Amino acid sequence: MRVLSVIIAHPLRKVSGATNAGRQLTEAVSRLIDIKLAIMSDEDNTVVAEDLVIRRVRSSTRLGMLEHLMPRFVKVPLYDSKIPEMVGEGGYDLVHIHNLVPTLAAARLGRVCQRLGIPYVISTHGFFELSSYAEINGFGRVKSALVDIAITRPFRRVVAGATRILALSNCEGDLLSGMGVSPEQIDIVTNGVNEFFLAQPKEHEIRAARDKFAIGAGPALLFMGSLHAYKGVGVFLQALAKVNGPFQAVVAGRFKHPKEAEKLLAGANISAELKSRIVFTGGVTDEELRALYHLANLFVYPTMGDTLPLVILEAMACGLPVVSTTVGGIPYEVPAECGILVPPGDPQATAEAVNSMLNSPGRRELAGARARAHVLNTFRWDASARCAVAAYQKAVSGKRMNYTAAEQVTRSRGSETNRPAVDRR
Repeated sequence: MRVLSVIIAHPLRKVSGATNAGRQLTEAVSRLIDIKLAIMSDEDNTVVAEDLVIRRVRSSTRLGMLEHLMPRFVKVPLYDSKIPEMVGEGGYDLVHIHNLVPTLAAARLGRVCQRLGIPYVISTHGFFELSSYAEINGFGRVKSALVDIAITRPFRRVVAGATRILALSNCEGDLLSGMGVSPEQIDIVTNGVNEFFLAQPKEHEIRAARDKFAIGAGPALLFMGSLHAYKGVGVFLQALAKVNGPFQAVVAGRFKHPKEAEKLLAGANISAELKSRIVFTGGVTDEELRALYHLANLFVYPTMGDTLPLVILEAMACGLPVVSTTVGGIPYEVPAECGILVPPGDPQATAEAVNSMLNSPGRRELAGARARAHVLNTFRWDASARCAVAAYQKAVSGKRMNYTAAEQVTRSRGSETNRPAVDRR
């Protein structure tokens, strides 16, 4: 079985949880079967990593000089690449699609697979976000109408054409059913954790992070993620005003513009005193992030739109208890013994959950230990790779069964066609 794993992406956002997950799963699968990886990128190159051939394929909007004049939300859906043309050239039995943004590019890849008779499967990275994209981003009527055309409709089309759906958790049944996916088409192939975060950071890494980000000895609350509004960074900041006792808040993640931090603080109505206890790290390296997970006392991630965020798994792998939301597959990630989940978009509930954890050091320590154990037992890429290969085999076997049925019909029709003609004059 030859498989092409494809990460749909756009060059304006080079790194995301979905792209990381797609690559890590593909690397694990490559130890089991013949698989290659193609990634939409801002350049063309090919590298080999541990026998996995990774081909980055340049993507563009084809807008030419007009591209620089277009706002980001207009450009992103228009990015595409020549990956669909690669499908017919490689003799592949199956295509595995990771991430569906830009959805128009994903839909074109799906159409090419269907035309060539090659089955494809999709991992559900971003499904919860895409299913309510306009709502969680607070778009008005005009933007919502554009989202329907450029995101929602192609998203549903590419899902409808998939042979199998590889769900990240057991929380997606209702969502997938509403999109016409039958339970028999679904396999659970969850995310794994990057093994880097299971290892202890070195002492000098801890000291360097503490000094660089001016983190004191008191309780530290950590938010880490892409700083889009729907990821809940604003809710996190609003909740801080209701958190009791001394603490420090750390917001890790890269802003698109330096003034965004001030805009967030103003929007959350943060007082001058509270502002002095908030650290914005900007972009961080893996080493710095792992050190931050170990310096923090609680991971707070009040997202309003996620499917199965890797940052939660990383924090849990480092022994952090979690306060997050009941969104997507997060209840699958964070059982009750590992933290507290609250409704999305609720700063008061978020603050109450944080206070509950901060006021009980014993509970917090136990929840952190259980969080790490849960990750070790449930979220490993090698196990996910075995589940993925089993799903591939079902998809390819299903195609062969369909071909057999089609061949039977063809033979039947052929036998009728080859009968001697009857003169009906």
